[in-house]
Amino acid sequence: VNCEVVSLLLSAAEEAGLKRLVRVTGKGEDPWSITSILINAFGSMSKAWNFEGERRLRGGKLDYTIVRPGFMGDVNAQLPEDQSLALRDDGGALKVTAIPHRSVAELCIRCLDYPQSARSTLVAMTQPMPGPRTWEPLLDKVQPDRRNFAGAEMLEKHYLGVRGFGAAIASFLALLVILNR
Repeated sequence: VNCEVVSLLLSAAEEAGLKRLVRVTGKGEDPWSITSILINAFGSMSKAWNFEGERRLRGGKLDYTIVRPGFMGDVNAQLPEDQSLALRDDGGALKVTAIPHRSVAELCIRCLDYPQSARSTLVAMTQPMPGPRTWEPLLDKVQPDRRNFAGAEMLEKHYLGVRGFGAAIASFLALLVILNR
């Protein structure tokens, strides 16, 4: 879903003459982070396939906006009064925080009104006030991706991270068996 369906959607969107595809993914560029390893190991390599889907989208002819939100927990959550919105373009780093589904959906819709957000990777989180509570002032400053994102080699790095984790767990279990004899 995170990769092959992106390729199919990209093809269908190009055939239909659509101008831009907005996709919500997640953070996961670092294949060696414990979070990526655990999610990949127990979640069908979803971090790896998410990144590969992003890579295919960036390589297509269609304009894209990739949105990488923070933790989206409670579906009915509202932006708390003491929180503001935070946005980084170019896949920039922000501390992972909870962000309401509604805020992410609003970003996906609002970014279509900002041509400079085409071909961009946006990281969306919340932060303590003061700060903007709507996306408009943040989208005004967005620029298209300027850096080179990792290529196909990233998929192999995600696999290596999980294999290393699996080997470490197997070694630990074998040690426990030996010590308990």
